[in-house]
Amino acid sequence: MKMIEKGIDMKAIGFDLDDTLYDRLTIYEETYRDMQATDHHLDVDFETFNQVYAEFSEQEYQAFMAGKKTEAAFKNDRVIETYAHFGHEIDQATAKEFNQLKNHYQEQLSLSEDLVALMEAALSKGMTLFVLTNGTTEAQIDKLANLGVDQLIDRDKWYISESMGGSKPQRKVFDAIAADLNVAPQEILFVGDDYQNDIEGAIKAGWQAIHYSKIEVPNTVATCTTDDFLEMRTLLGNL
Repeated sequence: MKMIEKGIDMKAIGFDLDDTLYDRLTIYEETYRDMQATDHHLDVDFETFNQVYAEFSEQEYQAFMAGKKTEAAFKNDRVIETYAHFGHEIDQATAKEFNQLKNHYQEQLSLSEDLVALMEAALSKGMTLFVLTNGTTEAQIDKLANLGVDQLIDRDKWYISESMGGSKPQRKVFDAIAADLNVAPQEILFVGDDYQNDIEGAIKAGWQAIHYSKIEVPNTVATCTTDDFLEMRTLLGNL
């Protein structure tokens, strides 16, 4: 495992949102469990369902970012397409029901104690905290608010792809944030779970990056890999 590069005084620490600040998998698992108790039961386990759902979700998100679909359409269509993939046709009302269940579980989100401790320690050292997330502005703001992130990170440091006009791993997104923070790229550390979007994107922009994962990618470009926020404090040394 690599360590945070010595001799560099980190000025800013950023975090991805989905599957980094909270566990998105749990929310979808609970949503799927509830849907399985309705007339829309599928003969597939959650892992199989979620893999297909994630693929359609990415396709629909890209269509939304390209201006080809509204937010409501892309969120409903990814559900409809997933169920259709498994041979079960659902309508817009059922897709909306799925999303309402998901939103219900999202409203119960909270940050882990170790993550809060990491953020508070960084703030006490004068570091700037920020969030960089792909997604729609309204939805991501709602998640961050439910998590109570505004108690630790100012809202003007919530960088959301829809509002920025670009998505991770595009270099322009990372460069725009470094410029807005007025911090040198090598003095920014980013924490995220998605290897391509978060880690490769950050590293190519000259940032340092912690891959939030249990498993280290072979020949990883990440500064280090861990899914333990307490360990991150140790790796950062001065926190």
